[in-house]
Amino acid sequence: MSWIFFSDFDGTITQQDVIGTIMENFAPLEWKDIYTGLMEGKIDIDVGIRMMFNLIPAEKLESIKEFVLDGIKIREGFGELLDYLREKDIPFVILSGGLDFYIYLLMEPYLDKIHRIHSNRLIVREGKLDVRFYYRCGVLCKRNCGICKPYVIENYYKNHTLRMYAGDGITDLDASQFNDIIFSTGGLEYYLKKLNLRGKRVIKFETFFDVIKSIEEYGEGISS
Repeated sequence: MSWIFFSDFDGTITQQDVIGTIMENFAPLEWKDIYTGLMEGKIDIDVGIRMMFNLIPAEKLESIKEFVLDGIKIREGFGELLDYLREKDIPFVILSGGLDFYIYLLMEPYLDKIHRIHSNRLIVREGKLDVRFYYRCGVLCKRNCGICKPYVIENYYKNHTLRMYAGDGITDLDASQFNDIIFSTGGLEYYLKKLNLRGKRVIKFETFFDVIKSIEEYGEGISS
């Protein structure tokens, strides 16, 4: 059996939503209405992300990077989960609708344990921050996510027979439908209940130590 572990980034690997925290500290107040619409599903994810980052002048980028490194915390047990998965020869893949610049900053100590990172890319355009999207939604997903997690899963990792996914909110709903075991934190469990997914195991977690414990309890078929 070939296992794989996918994870969202903002609010899942990190303790807080990185984009929301950046906006709170660097964007004008208009970002809040955009963010609310995005979280409620009223604004497409790619549109909302671009609208918010377009509010920030490019000259603030270095200050944002420093802020991210100093202020964003990684969820407890993350390094231990990566060690555990590598010991079991289970690839760990980040699927994020967030942006490459802060993901790579925060993941730098762990990059040798991460199989691959799929995310959107920050660019500078006309003196403002902007976003470039590489994995657009198609027939598997109609949410215009910016990064279509179902597309990435089905096109790059379809040969894995058991898929695990960790996420925290509404932007993880579509990806959850393409995984067998879903580790839920934040509000994801609430949204999953509304979908009434069948044949999926949904396991709540607060730290990645909880995730390790659940995999150990489930995974008699995992061999070192």
